[in-house]
Amino acid sequence: MKFGAHVSIAGGLERAFERAAEITADCIQIFVAAPQRWLAAKHSPESVAKFLESRAASGIGPILIHGPYLINLASADETLRQRSIDALVSQLAWSDRLGAMGVCFHVGSPLKEDLAVGLERAADGLKQILARAPGPSPLLLETTAGGGNSIGGRFEDLGSLIERLDAPARLQVCLDTCHIFAAGYPCVTTDQLDGTLEQFDRVIGLDRLTALHLNDSEGGFGSHRDRHANIGEGQIGQEGFRAIVNHPSLKALPGFLEVPGFAGDGPDAENLRRLRELVS
Repeated sequence: MKFGAHVSIAGGLERAFERAAEITADCIQIFVAAPQRWLAAKHSPESVAKFLESRAASGIGPILIHGPYLINLASADETLRQRSIDALVSQLAWSDRLGAMGVCFHVGSPLKEDLAVGLERAADGLKQILARAPGPSPLLLETTAGGGNSIGGRFEDLGSLIERLDAPARLQVCLDTCHIFAAGYPCVTTDQLDGTLEQFDRVIGLDRLTALHLNDSEGGFGSHRDRHANIGEGQIGQEGFRAIVNHPSLKALPGFLEVPGFAGDGPDAENLRRLRELVS
């Protein structure tokens, strides 16, 4: 498994690789624009060229882009939903330009409305996005902890979206270990993880699982609390991550940390060391 983390691009796109080297990351996740604002990404051709040069020189990859946190394809607010669609079209274009492995994002929530209504809106939004952004980059639907009626707390949510669009290859999944644990999918032992991944394969298909977010969980099993913890310091624990990083269905995937302080000020190097020590 390649181990990496979310790193900042402050000061220029290419700075991501300096920061990755500092924490000994094999791969990185980045935002290409402010994650909590509706500002379009703006990077000069020179900055893009430096990014690609730095990537080639460092050998670090793959690169995963995380979409803005504001995205909600399931919202009843049509303005918000359209902004979400536009943002993901733009993010996919940046993924193509930077040679990233795709754009990971949280699908959203219909809030107090029935989840089925949200799934219908989200499927329509995904259809528009894929049509407007015909390049090669995929969208990675992220699993969630299931709080706030969010789409992705059940594997069936994501499987339904993929099925509604006739299973395009560009719809893939990013599995967050904290999220699935908090959503009620056991993963602390190899036997538990076997069962959870069997469910995933049956409902979605393991061939669509292309990235992992490696986060321990501050919240308890089935708590639906999206609270990340450092590796081995949460409810999944060291032995849980030993099972995760050595599982035959997962060990060829890139795993990205989003632990406390993940934007560059947190203990990423220590967390990466802990993960590597668990590899058999």
